[in-house]
Amino acid sequence: MTLSVEQLQTEWRRLNERYFEGLLPPIPVVWSRRLTSSVGMFVSRGGPRPRAFDDAMPNRTTREIRLSEPLMARLAERTPYAGQELLNTLAHEMIHQWQFDILKRKPNHGPDFVRKMTDMNRSGLVAITIYHSLHKEVLALAQFAWRCKNCGRVYRRQRKTIQPRRHLCGTCRGALQELPILSRTVAAPPPTLHSPTAQLQPMPSQLSLGWGAPLAPHTDTR
Repeated sequence: MTLSVEQLQTEWRRLNERYFEGLLPPIPVVWSRRLTSSVGMFVSRGGPRPRAFDDAMPNRTTREIRLSEPLMARLAERTPYAGQELLNTLAHEMIHQWQFDILKRKPNHGPDFVRKMTDMNRSGLVAITIYHSLHKEVLALAQFAWRCKNCGRVYRRQRKTIQPRRHLCGTCRGALQELPILSRTVAAPPPTLHSPTAQLQPMPSQLSLGWGAPLAPHTDTR
Protein backbone atom coordinates (compact mmCIF):
# COMPACT_ATOMS: atom_id res chain seq x y z
CA MET A 1 0.00 0.00 0.00
CA THR A 2 2.87 2.38 0.73
CA LEU A 3 3.31 4.82 -2.12
CA SER A 4 6.68 6.13 -3.17
CA VAL A 5 7.52 9.79 -2.67
CA GLU A 6 7.10 10.27 -6.42
CA GLN A 7 3.61 8.75 -6.26
CA LEU A 8 2.72 11.00 -3.32
CA GLN A 9 3.79 14.03 -5.34
CA THR A 10 1.64 12.80 -8.25
CA GLU A 11 -1.39 12.57 -5.94
CA TRP A 12 -0.61 16.03 -4.59
CA ARG A 13 -0.55 17.47 -8.14
CA ARG A 14 -3.82 15.72 -9.03
CA LEU A 15 -5.60 17.09 -5.96
CA ASN A 16 -4.11 20.53 -6.56
CA GLU A 17 -5.54 20.69 -10.07
CA ARG A 18 -8.96 19.33 -9.13
CA TYR A 19 -9.67 21.19 -5.89
CA PHE A 20 -7.33 24.20 -5.82
CA GLU A 21 -7.23 25.18 -9.51
CA GLY A 22 -3.51 24.43 -9.54
CA LEU A 23 -2.81 27.48 -7.36
CA LEU A 24 -0.87 25.76 -4.58
CA PRO A 25 2.90 26.15 -4.97
CA PRO A 26 4.74 22.79 -5.06
CA ILE A 27 6.03 21.49 -1.73
CA PRO A 28 7.53 18.13 -0.72
CA VAL A 29 5.20 15.36 0.43
CA VAL A 30 7.18 12.85 2.47
CA TRP A 31 6.81 9.80 4.67
CA SER A 32 7.79 10.21 8.30
CA ARG A 33 8.78 7.34 10.55
CA ARG A 34 8.80 9.62 13.61
CA LEU A 35 5.24 10.90 13.19
CA THR A 36 3.15 8.61 15.38
CA SER A 37 0.66 10.81 17.23
CA SER A 38 -1.03 12.06 14.05
CA VAL A 39 -1.62 10.68 10.57
CA GLY A 40 -0.45 13.77 8.72
CA MET A 41 1.15 17.13 9.34
CA PHE A 42 1.61 20.35 7.39
CA VAL A 43 4.86 21.94 8.53
CA SER A 44 6.06 25.46 7.90
CA ARG A 45 9.11 27.30 9.14
CA GLY A 46 8.32 30.98 8.82
CA GLY A 47 5.36 33.24 8.18
CA PRO A 48 2.74 32.83 5.43
CA ARG A 49 4.62 33.62 2.25
CA PRO A 50 4.94 31.68 -1.00
CA ARG A 51 8.31 30.33 -2.01
CA ALA A 52 9.10 28.27 -5.08
CA PHE A 53 10.04 24.66 -4.47
CA ASP A 54 13.24 23.63 -6.23
CA ASP A 55 13.18 19.90 -7.02
CA ALA A 56 16.98 19.91 -7.13
CA MET A 57 17.21 21.42 -3.62
CA PRO A 58 14.19 20.11 -1.68
CA ASN A 59 15.72 20.87 1.72
CA ARG A 60 15.56 24.59 1.07
CA THR A 61 11.77 24.73 1.06
CA THR A 62 10.09 26.20 4.13
CA ARG A 63 7.01 23.98 3.92
CA GLU A 64 6.24 20.29 3.59
CA ILE A 65 3.52 17.73 4.19
CA ARG A 66 4.48 14.73 6.31
CA LEU A 67 2.52 11.48 6.40
CA SER A 68 2.91 8.88 9.13
CA GLU A 69 4.48 5.72 7.74
CA PRO A 70 3.99 3.66 10.97
CA LEU A 71 0.31 4.55 11.37
CA MET A 72 -0.56 3.96 7.72
CA ALA A 73 1.28 0.64 7.76
CA ARG A 74 -0.71 -0.52 10.80
CA LEU A 75 -3.95 0.68 9.22
CA ALA A 76 -3.19 -1.28 6.04
CA GLU A 77 -2.93 -4.44 8.15
CA ARG A 78 -6.54 -4.22 9.34
CA THR A 79 -8.47 -2.60 6.51
CA PRO A 80 -8.46 -2.54 2.70
CA TYR A 81 -9.36 1.16 2.77
CA ALA A 82 -5.99 2.47 3.91
CA GLY A 83 -5.40 4.00 0.49
CA GLN A 84 -8.53 6.12 0.81
CA GLU A 85 -7.50 7.23 4.31
CA LEU A 86 -4.15 8.28 2.90
CA LEU A 87 -5.84 10.33 0.17
CA ASN A 88 -8.17 11.96 2.71
CA THR A 89 -5.22 12.83 4.94
CA LEU A 90 -3.24 14.35 2.08
CA ALA A 91 -6.27 16.41 1.03
CA HIS A 92 -6.71 17.59 4.62
CA GLU A 93 -3.12 18.80 4.87
CA MET A 94 -3.44 20.51 1.47
CA ILE A 95 -6.29 22.61 2.88
CA HIS A 96 -3.84 23.79 5.54
CA GLN A 97 -1.35 24.61 2.80
CA TRP A 98 -4.11 26.51 1.00
CA GLN A 99 -4.79 28.53 4.16
CA PHE A 100 -1.08 29.26 4.54
CA ASP A 101 -0.04 29.95 0.94
CA ILE A 102 -3.22 31.33 -0.64
CA LEU A 103 -5.22 32.90 2.19
CA LYS A 104 -2.01 33.98 3.99
CA ARG A 105 -3.44 32.82 7.29
CA LYS A 106 -2.31 30.60 10.11
CA PRO A 107 -3.67 27.09 9.42
CA ASN A 108 -6.59 26.07 11.62
CA HIS A 109 -9.92 24.23 11.54
CA GLY A 110 -12.07 27.35 11.50
CA PRO A 111 -14.79 28.44 9.03
CA ASP A 112 -12.42 28.65 6.04
CA PHE A 113 -11.26 25.09 6.58
CA VAL A 114 -14.79 23.74 7.07
CA ARG A 115 -16.10 25.47 3.93
CA LYS A 116 -13.26 24.14 1.80
CA MET A 117 -13.56 20.66 3.31
CA THR A 118 -17.32 20.58 2.65
CA ASP A 119 -16.86 21.74 -0.93
CA MET A 120 -14.20 19.10 -1.62
CA ASN A 121 -16.24 16.31 -0.02
CA ARG A 122 -19.15 17.03 -2.39
CA SER A 123 -17.13 15.43 -5.19
CA GLY A 124 -17.45 12.03 -3.53
CA LEU A 125 -13.79 11.27 -4.23
CA VAL A 126 -12.49 12.36 -0.81
CA ALA A 127 -13.97 12.17 2.67
CA ILE A 128 -12.02 14.75 4.64
CA THR A 129 -12.64 14.98 8.39
CA ILE A 130 -11.25 16.94 11.32
CA TYR A 131 -10.84 13.82 13.48
CA HIS A 132 -9.06 10.66 12.41
CA SER A 133 -10.07 7.15 13.46
CA LEU A 134 -6.65 5.60 14.06
CA HIS A 135 -6.83 5.74 17.85
CA LYS A 136 -5.81 2.09 18.32
CA GLU A 137 -2.80 2.55 16.05
CA VAL A 138 -1.72 5.71 17.88
CA LEU A 139 -1.99 4.06 21.29
CA ALA A 140 -0.10 0.98 20.09
CA LEU A 141 2.88 3.15 19.12
CA ALA A 142 2.85 5.44 22.17
CA GLN A 143 5.47 4.48 24.74
CA PHE A 144 5.32 7.50 27.04
CA ALA A 145 2.42 9.42 28.54
CA TRP A 146 1.83 12.47 30.74
CA ARG A 147 -1.36 13.61 32.48
CA CYS A 148 -2.37 17.14 33.40
CA LYS A 149 -2.73 17.38 37.17
CA ASN A 150 -5.53 19.92 36.75
CA CYS A 151 -7.86 18.80 33.93
CA GLY A 152 -6.69 15.22 33.46
CA ARG A 153 -5.81 15.51 29.76
CA VAL A 154 -3.38 12.77 28.69
CA TYR A 155 -0.54 13.41 26.24
CA ARG A 156 1.00 10.35 24.56
CA ARG A 157 4.27 10.27 22.66
CA GLN A 158 6.48 7.61 21.09
CA ARG A 159 9.53 9.43 22.41
CA LYS A 160 10.17 11.22 25.69
CA THR A 161 9.78 14.71 24.24
CA ILE A 162 7.66 16.29 26.97
CA GLN A 163 9.45 17.87 29.89
CA PRO A 164 7.12 18.78 32.81
CA ARG A 165 9.57 21.44 33.97
CA ARG A 166 9.33 23.18 30.60
CA HIS A 167 5.82 22.42 29.34
CA LEU A 168 2.27 23.03 30.58
CA CYS A 169 -1.07 21.57 29.51
CA GLY A 170 -2.32 23.29 26.36
CA THR A 171 -5.94 23.04 27.53
CA CYS A 172 -5.77 24.58 31.01
CA ARG A 173 -2.05 25.37 31.50
CA GLY A 174 -1.91 22.92 34.39
CA ALA A 175 1.25 21.08 35.44
CA LEU A 176 2.06 17.76 33.75
CA GLN A 177 3.01 14.51 35.47
CA GLU A 178 4.59 11.52 33.72
CA LEU A 179 2.50 8.38 34.05
CA PRO A 180 3.96 5.05 35.16
CA ILE A 181 3.68 2.25 32.64
CA LEU A 182 0.76 0.55 34.40
CA SER A 183 -1.34 3.74 34.24
CA ARG A 184 -0.92 4.43 30.55
CA THR A 185 -4.13 2.72 29.57
CA VAL A 186 -6.18 5.70 30.80
CA ALA A 187 -8.47 6.84 28.01
CA ALA A 188 -7.54 10.06 26.25
CA PRO A 189 -9.68 12.38 24.10
CA PRO A 190 -9.71 11.48 20.39
CA PRO A 191 -6.68 13.08 18.71
CA THR A 192 -7.51 15.97 16.42
CA LEU A 193 -5.83 16.96 13.21
CA HIS A 194 -4.76 20.20 14.84
CA SER A 195 -6.06 22.21 17.77
CA PRO A 196 -4.05 25.26 18.84
CA THR A 197 -5.52 25.08 22.34
CA ALA A 198 -4.68 21.40 22.71
CA GLN A 199 -0.95 21.83 22.30
CA LEU A 200 1.51 22.00 25.14
CA GLN A 201 2.21 25.45 26.48
CA PRO A 202 5.67 26.63 27.59
CA MET A 203 6.59 27.70 31.04
CA PRO A 204 7.43 31.43 31.17
CA SER A 205 10.55 32.11 29.07
CA GLN A 206 10.70 28.49 27.92
CA LEU A 207 10.06 26.68 24.65
CA SER A 208 6.74 25.48 23.27
CA LEU A 209 5.91 22.63 20.94
CA GLY A 210 3.24 24.73 19.23
CA TRP A 211 2.81 28.08 17.54
CA GLY A 212 5.52 30.68 17.97
CA ALA A 213 8.24 28.40 19.29
CA PRO A 214 11.59 29.94 18.37
CA LEU A 215 13.24 26.58 17.74
CA ALA A 216 10.31 24.51 16.47
CA PRO A 217 8.29 24.76 13.25
CA HIS A 218 4.58 25.41 13.56
CA THR A 219 2.61 22.39 12.50
CA ASP A 220 -0.89 21.29 11.68
CA THR A 221 -1.57 17.67 12.29
CA ARG A 222 -4.14 15.07 11.54
